[in-house]
Amino acid sequence: MYELTKQVRALMNDNRRTYDGHQFTLPSPELYPFQWLWDSCFHAIILSHFDLPAAKAELRSVCSHPLPNGLLPHIIYWGDDTAITNWGREMRGNIITDAWGVEGTSAITQPPIIAHALWRVYECDFDTAILHDLYPVVSAYFDHLLTCRIDARTELAFIINPDESGEDNSPRFDTAQSLPPIHSADQNLDQRIARMHQNATCNFEAQTCMAKHFAVVDVPFNVLLTDGLEHLARIATTLGNKRDATRYKTRARTLAEAMRQYINPETMYHSRNVRTGSTISVDTWAMFMPLFGGFLSQQDAHELVQVHLLDTSRFWLRYPIPSTAQTEPSFDPHTGFWRGPVWMAPNWFIYHGLKRYGFHDTAEELRAKSVRLIERSGFREQYNPLTGEGIGAHNFTWGGLVLDMK
Repeated sequence: MYELTKQVRALMNDNRRTYDGHQFTLPSPELYPFQWLWDSCFHAIILSHFDLPAAKAELRSVCSHPLPNGLLPHIIYWGDDTAITNWGREMRGNIITDAWGVEGTSAITQPPIIAHALWRVYECDFDTAILHDLYPVVSAYFDHLLTCRIDARTELAFIINPDESGEDNSPRFDTAQSLPPIHSADQNLDQRIARMHQNATCNFEAQTCMAKHFAVVDVPFNVLLTDGLEHLARIATTLGNKRDATRYKTRARTLAEAMRQYINPETMYHSRNVRTGSTISVDTWAMFMPLFGGFLSQQDAHELVQVHLLDTSRFWLRYPIPSTAQTEPSFDPHTGFWRGPVWMAPNWFIYHGLKRYGFHDTAEELRAKSVRLIERSGFREQYNPLTGEGIGAHNFTWGGLVLDMK
């Protein structure tokens, strides 16, 4: 473990950048030259194991550019205009900065793991200064989600672009984008760019306009929103803000109950298309996120793990856990991005969910196989679940999450 920690430390140091007084970590210098929201939350958790000042700096940086409505954007474009323009052109316009309607950031978000990461960093030395400094920003972010992103039918939160899930091309969003299970990466990208332009014409008004084009109650987003509210309540309590603590605890309970009603064994823990009111019947790693959130009974958790997760034809492949089940038509383990390859963040979420419900042996096997992927192929963005071959960007930081799988 010492050698692995040494490698992760070197990776995080190599990917560290400073700009305009802010310190942050690139997911990969090769393809991701800016700061991403949930990546920085992962970075803070990783850094908390060996460089607490850097972990705090990461969180301060990612909270430095909230939008006027309180939303934390999924990208902060640190750097000059030329670098931003060149990257946007290279990525085929996936992020067209002048379409966001804001300066220096995107206008959409990513899964709300920020409160969880903030509490994890705080627990390392119980320094309330970072809580005092960041609580106003983080609480405003959650308040925006609770005000503007709740589906009245389910009382759960919806995303307005696949990119807000952090899983840009996951097959969970195919039907909501009128795409067949098998299509090209360019076709998927074109649809997501179309969502961005539609949202821009809406002035990014979620309830009144954007939801008419795309709205999905996504399982991981809602699990992390509920988990985040619980952590936000702890932060408010620590800061002596009893009113906020009670409010966030109450909303966390409401969301948890809504999750149990709509995200359960009967719906196979699948996400929902808000526009049609239908369950999205595609098996991806997301169906195991309720383990992380603790929404399941012990019996339901046992069935989810034994019947679904450990199914060697679907998820428990040679190198688990594929982002999409092997039995899905959309499964592509070679070039699929979120349509088959293994990503370390889902493994980290599922590992902690398994530990939460007492599946310690399965959790340890998942950790060991995650480490084996790094030993075999290095710190890569994704991995082929059948061969262990590394895919995508090199020197990708998410592999450092194995340090937190213990």
